[in-house]
Amino acid sequence: MTDQINKTRTIFAVFIMVLLMIATRGHSNWLSAFVHLPDFTIPALFIAGIYLRKFWVAFVIIISAIAIDNYAIIHEGVGANCITPAYSVLPLTYYAIFWVGKYISSLKLDTSIIKNALIVIAAASTQWLVATSSYYFFTATYAKTGWVNFPEYAAQWSMAETPSVLYWMVAISIVFTLNHRYSFISFFSTQKN
Repeated sequence: MTDQINKTRTIFAVFIMVLLMIATRGHSNWLSAFVHLPDFTIPALFIAGIYLRKFWVAFVIIISAIAIDNYAIIHEGVGANCITPAYSVLPLTYYAIFWVGKYISSLKLDTSIIKNALIVIAAASTQWLVATSSYYFFTATYAKTGWVNFPEYAAQWSMAETPSVLYWMVAISIVFTLNHRYSFISFFSTQKN
């Protein structure tokens, strides 16, 4: 009975995270008319790695991100300039975030906050750098100049894209800390085993 309850709670948690990804994945949708929230994909993968820890959860989140992008390109007319052969690297970097999440004990603010923050910052920055480097490799700029312009390109986009993941992680850590104290979502109120 307990396994069935945990499975149901896991499915519900994944469902909520996928809904947040749909609402925030950076394409025009009903929510972006009111407020533009940063992409929730990386935070969802951290949560999955820390608390849910099952491969199928990471798989569902990664496939959902790809499906959301494909829907936006095919049905909403969003430009497909990001879809290069480098896009095949993105799911691998997403899985790496899930895997790194397994090394974080919890998202509540406690004595391990410095260690957890450093892991999140290092993992999110590395994921961004690998994904951006692979994308840059397939751009016209790389074809003309090679890696000469990459530092400038990386400096420009890193300050626009990486902090949004960290903002989500701060907000999530506050929610998980309050949840640990007040247990309003009991499934996430304890540390992982």
